[in-house]
Amino acid sequence: MCFYLAIASSGLLLLLGQGSTLLLNRPSQADYRPLRQIAQQPPQTTRSPLSSPTTVINLSRGEQRLLSQLGDRRWDGRQWYLSKSQQLRDYLSTEDWQRRETIAANPLRYPSKADYLTLKQSQYRQVLEQESPIQRLILGSSIALGIPDELLNPGDLNLGIPAAHLQDTLQQVQTLDENLRPEQIILFGAATPELLKQASVSEIQADALAVLNALSRKYPQVPIILVSVLPRSRSSELAHPHMERVDNAKVRRLNRNLAHLFAQHPQIRVLDLNPYITDDDGYLKRDFSTDGLHANALTALVLIKLLQVSDRLDRTL
Repeated sequence: MCFYLAIASSGLLLLLGQGSTLLLNRPSQADYRPLRQIAQQPPQTTRSPLSSPTTVINLSRGEQRLLSQLGDRRWDGRQWYLSKSQQLRDYLSTEDWQRRETIAANPLRYPSKADYLTLKQSQYRQVLEQESPIQRLILGSSIALGIPDELLNPGDLNLGIPAAHLQDTLQQVQTLDENLRPEQIILFGAATPELLKQASVSEIQADALAVLNALSRKYPQVPIILVSVLPRSRSSELAHPHMERVDNAKVRRLNRNLAHLFAQHPQIRVLDLNPYITDDDGYLKRDFSTDGLHANALTALVLIKLLQVSDRLDRTL
């Protein structure tokens, strides 16, 4: 955790490549595909536009060592589930624990999305009972859950669920306690499961807005950051052929639309991660992925750094 504090106090420059936009992607009117389903009130304040300098990520020696230790490993969700459920045994029902033991006894058996959801509900109950403050509440799919714990603050709570659709996240939000307010909410890895199912842009946008509206109603004073939808790598770099179902043209449309919708919103912002991790053609660089689709530790580190820059800008503004 000392690592997190070290990078939080650093003044490192954080962009990759030419012409990258520093946090908000502000599209032109020509790029905008309007969506008529906006339940938010007009913004009461206006944010100053952010500059677009050309800079480079400078990793400290400590960061380089940590990334080397983490490696480009594919996150083992089964092992994480078994370890975390052991820690949360007192918060699991008898039935849930029996289910966990069945999975542990069979090396070829993996937990389902329902198993992960149950585990995350137990983790949240632990936080409620202990009245632990939440610095950052992280929601999303396996991309969110795959953020290494070594990069997180002790006060961060990661409720990411493998294969979670936005409708699953909406159900999670509805169960959260409005009296336990996090300092910040991060939605990361959204829409990738829907893209794999080849859902339409309008369907995904509607579901994203439903989640964001629910969060803003439950936590009206809490900053919400929607991390841009991630593209996939080139076909030759994908671990599985079905990952080609993620249409990068759809990804670009989604990100343009969402950035436009929330460009002046006082509570919700879009953090455009893609200029930092994609090539000139918009493909996810293989160095930033475990399998051509899922983010690796380096991407998670870039995200954490950008969040820190965003926090400093908020304090300045």
